[in-house]
Amino acid sequence: MAKKRANGEGNIRKRKDGRWEGRYTAGYDPVTGKQIFKNVLGKTQAEVKEKLKKARISRKVYPPRQFGTSIR
Repeated sequence: MAKKRANGEGNIRKRKDGRWEGRYTAGYDPVTGKQIFKNVLGKTQAEVKEKLKKARISRKVYPPRQFGTSIR
């Protein structure tokens, strides 16, 4: 069974072409509120794990948009 990754760590998978891909949430679109996904590629799982770690540290933080909040 695969190990569970913590929230915000992204995910890692092996693609059909043999490369490893890591995907993570870069933030949220300020207009639509949807998640912005980014990916990194590498030849080995360890390489992608390291790239994901660096990407998460240096990512831009987009604050989530508040929907449905109104003053009555």
